[in-house]
Amino acid sequence: MSILVLTSDTLSSPAAAGQIEYTSPIFAATPIGTQRGIVPTQQYYRLDTAYVGTNVATAQSLYGVGVTLSASTVYEFEMTLALTKTAGTTNHTIGFGFGGTATINNIFYEFSSFFSTATSAFNTASNIGFISTASNTTVSPATATAAVFYYGLFKGTVSINAGGTFIPQYTLSAAPGGAYSTNIGSFIRINPLSASGAATNVGTWA
Repeated sequence: MSILVLTSDTLSSPAAAGQIEYTSPIFAATPIGTQRGIVPTQQYYRLDTAYVGTNVATAQSLYGVGVTLSASTVYEFEMTLALTKTAGTTNHTIGFGFGGTATINNIFYEFSSFFSTATSAFNTASNIGFISTASNTTVSPATATAAVFYYGLFKGTVSINAGGTFIPQYTLSAAPGGAYSTNIGSFIRINPLSASGAATNVGTWA
C-alpha cells in the first residue's frame, strides 16, 4: 500500500497553477493562474435503512449518529432528509437543531422544505428560510393528521470553538402518538474550510 503524506505548512504566495498543498485543516489545489481553491474532504453519512425515532417531545437524532469535529475550525455542511410517520393525531410541529459536546462560535444555514399530510405528495406546504442558531427552530406548520411527510434540504457553515460531537437533531413540539422515521437515502456531509476566528479566504479574493 502506498501512502502520500503532506506536512501542514503555510500556503505558498503567490499560488501557482498545478500546486497541491496542505495547510491544516484543508488541502488546497491551484488549477489555473493563482486561483487556489479548497479540495473538499467530506465526512459523509447516508442511511441505508430507515432510522426509526421515538414518540417523544424531546430532541432526538436525525440519523442515529453524530460526527466528531475539531476545535477552532470552520466547517461547511449539507444534509437532505425525509421524515415520515403514519400514526398519531396529537397536534405538533417539527423543529431542527444541533446537539453534541462541541461548542459553537457561530452557525448559519439555509433550508428549503415541503410538508404534506399525504405521504410523498409534492409541494403541499413549501417553506424556505435561514437559521443562525444551533438551538431547535420550528420549520413546519402544525399538524394533527396521522400521515405526515416532511422533506428538507439544509446547507450552511458552522464555526467550532471547542471540539466534540456535532449531532443533527429534530424536536417535536408534542409527542404525536406515533414515531417519525428518517427515510432511506437521507444523508449528511461535512468538510473543513478554515481555522475559526477570521473570514475564510481561499483564492484570489481581495
